[in-house]
Amino acid sequence: MIDKIATRLHEIREKGGLKRMADVGAVDLDARTIQLSFSSEAADVERWFGIEKLSHDPGAADLSRLANGAPILWCHDWSDQRGVVEAPRIDAADRVGRAVARISKSPAGEQLLQDAFDRIITKVSVGYLVNGMKLTEERNGEDVYLVTDWQPYEISFVSVPADDSVGVGRGAPAPGRRRSAALGTVTLQTNPLERCKRP
Repeated sequence: MIDKIATRLHEIREKGGLKRMADVGAVDLDARTIQLSFSSEAADVERWFGIEKLSHDPGAADLSRLANGAPILWCHDWSDQRGVVEAPRIDAADRVGRAVARISKSPAGEQLLQDAFDRIITKVSVGYLVNGMKLTEERNGEDVYLVTDWQPYEISFVSVPADDSVGVGRGAPAPGRRRSAALGTVTLQTNPLERCKRP
């Protein structure tokens, strides 16, 4: 089992970071801030390697990169920064990751802030690295992994989530991205230049 987990971790690192979707909260136009949740322990997300669950136990999420002025992006596009992350935290009461997005005064930032205020854009996705995980069970022929050590490094606003369940899901594939016929899951992008269209 240890060899299987080590292999999975290596494959995940080779393919790049993972992403999850969550919802936008209160918008303050004067302060140019948006309250948001970026992760939850409640969701099981189908991945190419099986089913993934993020631990929200104390210390499981390394928030140091988010706390160090991590970017607010559009659609995980590293060249399209719309703001900066402030006050990231994991709330123990409901095991949800939350942060404040402070939005730029650039034209793209203005558009994002207004669209969030008007409830046009309501979904966010978090990009993160997986540093540790454990195999917890097999469910209907699929391995279920609990990610016990993960590090979010950016938060993105996204237009179309694939899983629109309450609180957490994941971003939909951009046109041209492949799906696994067996699991119906999105193949993770490895090229940071492959991105969804800007609004």
